[in-house]
Amino acid sequence: MPEIIFYRTLPLEVEKTFYSLVEKSIEKGLISVAIFNHEEKLDIINDFLWTNKQDSFLPHIKRSDEILTDFSIPLYLTTEEENPYNAEILFCIDGYIPKKIDSWERLIFIADPNDNVLLEKYSDFYETIKKDFKKIIFYKKTENGKWAEDNFMG
Repeated sequence: MPEIIFYRTLPLEVEKTFYSLVEKSIEKGLISVAIFNHEEKLDIINDFLWTNKQDSFLPHIKRSDEILTDFSIPLYLTTEEENPYNAEILFCIDGYIPKKIDSWERLIFIADPNDNVLLEKYSDFYETIKKDFKKIIFYKKTENGKWAEDNFMG
């Protein structure tokens, strides 16, 4: 049964939070997929991953890169529900709701506190799954920049 984690960032920190969580996943040797509802958001994240830090980047490819490889890619960006590199972690940051929850070891949903439409969509998803999945965790970033466990869905 997968672990499901919801993160509520400070305003305008979704991309930075995503970057940080993916970076930690890579350090642990885990493979991730980020599935997007919209190609535009995928492209914004792709650019962010290349340019966020001057001295490094997060290794990744996006579906349209069409790179055929036998080696493991630590992060794959797509708008399709697919897992070509046998990733353990699924990231959703623009409202994508997976159809096959059990295909992943961990699902991570990240939302900006000012995005009421996205928070409502994630809240509806939470209400749908909470009786079947016991390992659901919520983190809310506090004003002092620390993560606190807090069920912000109510």
